[in-house]
Amino acid sequence: MPELPEVETVRLGLLPVLEGHVLTDVETRRGDLRIPFPINFVDRIKGRKVTALRRRAKYLLADLDSGETLVIHLGMSGRMSVYSQGKQRAHRQLCL
Repeated sequence: MPELPEVETVRLGLLPVLEGHVLTDVETRRGDLRIPFPINFVDRIKGRKVTALRRRAKYLLADLDSGETLVIHLGMSGRMSVYSQGKQRAHRQLCL
């Protein structure tokens, strides 16, 4: 489990690729989470612009232009991957 400095490092790395950008492709892969995804989760955040990327303790908070906030926990891996459109993916994507 990442500690606070590592979570802040991830936030700073994601800032230029998330803040001010639109979530164009959203996918959920983990149906076995302790708390299930809300109904229409993908539809609610797909096409939304991230207006700010913040951190609260070990959570990343992506404020969306809809007024909602996407709460992200890094889990055990402590990492997120970002891929450009059309680029081959060498690593696993973030699984929300």
